[in-house]
Amino acid sequence: MEGQAHDLAAELAALCDTMLPGDARFPSATAAGAHGVAADRIRARAGEAGLDRVIEAMRACGGPLASAADRTAVVRAFETQHPELFGLVRLALFTAYYESPAVIRAIRALGHVYNAAPQPAGYDMPPFDPDDPLHAPRHRRGSYVPTAEVRRVDLSPLPPDPLAPEDYRQEQGTATGRGLLSTGTREEVRR
Repeated sequence: MEGQAHDLAAELAALCDTMLPGDARFPSATAAGAHGVAADRIRARAGEAGLDRVIEAMRACGGPLASAADRTAVVRAFETQHPELFGLVRLALFTAYYESPAVIRAIRALGHVYNAAPQPAGYDMPPFDPDDPLHAPRHRRGSYVPTAEVRRVDLSPLPPDPLAPEDYRQEQGTATGRGLLSTGTREEVRR
């Protein structure tokens, strides 16, 4: 069991660092701590066996990755042969990586405004301009109503439960564990 835990850790670290190896400006995935967060997210999405499925898939593609001569070829085969599972790994890893304080610091060092999450700090955006073709939807359906011109709609003419039928038939019978045993009589109920 202990060897299996070390093998799992080594395989995940190798996978994450192959996908995000880092460079002079950016840390590798494991140096940023993204591999642990990614593993938690994979488990949350794919269940306890999700990580085992990732390891098995990589082994089927030429792994174990931790000792493979060409890790990139194994990961490319994993991406091609198991696209859905690879997509889960990529999403989990990339989101974990770009939320890491070390990566955020590296991005900011390049002169970019970058927050771990768009809210609550948000980003400065220019105001919406309905005449700007980049702001207007291309499908040309619907329209834009400035906030100051939005008015309430009078809902009082609508029935209290608009999804309820105006009338329905109620069947009389005896309820059992398997449903209703009908007596064949129906009574019409109007709302």
